[in-house]
Amino acid sequence: MNYLAHFHLAHQLASRTGLDQQGLLIGGLLGDFVKGPLQGNYPAAWEIGIRLHRRIDALTDSHTLVSECLAILPAGYRRYGGIMLDVCFDHCLSLRWNELHASPINSFTQDCYQHVLLNKGDYPRAAARQIHFLAEYDVLSKMDSWDNIEAMLARIAKRVPRENPLSYCGGELALRLPFIEQQFLSLYPALQEQLFEEFSSLSTP
Repeated sequence: MNYLAHFHLAHQLASRTGLDQQGLLIGGLLGDFVKGPLQGNYPAAWEIGIRLHRRIDALTDSHTLVSECLAILPAGYRRYGGIMLDVCFDHCLSLRWNELHASPINSFTQDCYQHVLLNKGDYPRAAARQIHFLAEYDVLSKMDSWDNIEAMLARIAKRVPRENPLSYCGGELALRLPFIEQQFLSLYPALQEQLFEEFSSLSTP
């Protein structure tokens, strides 16, 4: 899952459990930038959010439905298939947004940006740059556009140090999108329930 799904799952979990929403949203960003054991270097609510981010990634990466998606990609793409699918899943979520969330997507994303931007001076520099970029261009409310999906993959390609297919994989992914969306629609509610079961006993100090 990419940022839209991480923020949405954080919001849903906070709504159902009473966990600190801002902390979960911040963790939804920082999970890509904070590595290694969590040892209290960040506020407890943020570290719960980072743990949530990591758990979302672990559950998604190991899920049979995701493995089936990877299996239909061209062999040369599979090394980077996880990245491709993360972005595709945000696209699928965006397309189904009105079925999965009560408020319009642009209202949701603006609220997320406001929550996460408040503390950007305390984030790793790369994380601060990322949330600034997402907010300035309102990237997450535009994930329904396949052109924007291809543009995002091309931006990610530039950050990968070795040659990769991310900048030109859009056509092949588009051909497989109906299957990917079908898998997503089974995966996403199961993921929500698993996360609720695992995190519902936690409380924010």
